[in-house]
Amino acid sequence: MNELTKRALSGTLYVALLSATMLLSPLSFFIVIGLFSVLALWEFQRLIEWTSFGVPSVFLALLTMAYMQAIPQEIIQILLIGSLLCNTWITLVVLTQKKPDFTFGLKLSWTFFYLLASCLFIPLCLTLETTSAPYLLLIFYAAIWTNNSFAYLFGSRFGKTKLFPALSPKKSWEGYFGGALMTLAFLYIVEQNMQLYGKYWWIVGLFIPLFATVGDLIQSYFKRRAKVKDSGSLLPGHGGFYDRMDSVIYTAPFYYLLLKLI
Repeated sequence: MNELTKRALSGTLYVALLSATMLLSPLSFFIVIGLFSVLALWEFQRLIEWTSFGVPSVFLALLTMAYMQAIPQEIIQILLIGSLLCNTWITLVVLTQKKPDFTFGLKLSWTFFYLLASCLFIPLCLTLETTSAPYLLLIFYAAIWTNNSFAYLFGSRFGKTKLFPALSPKKSWEGYFGGALMTLAFLYIVEQNMQLYGKYWWIVGLFIPLFATVGDLIQSYFKRRAKVKDSGSLLPGHGGFYDRMDSVIYTAPFYYLLLKLI
């Protein structure tokens, strides 16, 4: 079996499993996303050379509370603010190409707020007080998959102007705008048929390509610092779960905030 076939099969199974569980059973989605997030969290900790069983344990405890809707809103707000600030902090570090020392405090704060808290806001989208919550989460994933797929296709075919060669030499501005255009088209069609976002659909369409791309660049930054090609090897053709979830992890808290605002 060649690499492309492996990538297609594992990617299809990954997408099918997430899509089915988020639409059919909130409990099954919480279990699946919990497993995937713990694996991504563990892979990230290996990249920064700091592994702790305590952090995945805290995540699973918070995930259980989230499913039971037992997390006080004040705690969710603190986690959201912390995640947004931490993700912004990491973005500035990455885009300015800084290389701070990975002190214990830095590893702890980035692991907790960038990975743990951000991952938590993926399933928390299902707990929003709207009957459309499963579809809002499904379209979130589908829009990111649309953007990433078409950014790759446009970049491969037309890419000449490098987007951020220091981190990802294969990404191009042509790929970025191609992916963004197709994401906007996808969300326009979704809005015409499902009326999920109202007049704000185009904001979501512009927001997702930008944040998904930044999330991918951040993951590339950590892999380059660790001098590895992939974060793991559990997903044939894709690397690890952190490789597969990077855009979703980074974008999730911002998407959750956007849904609360609109």
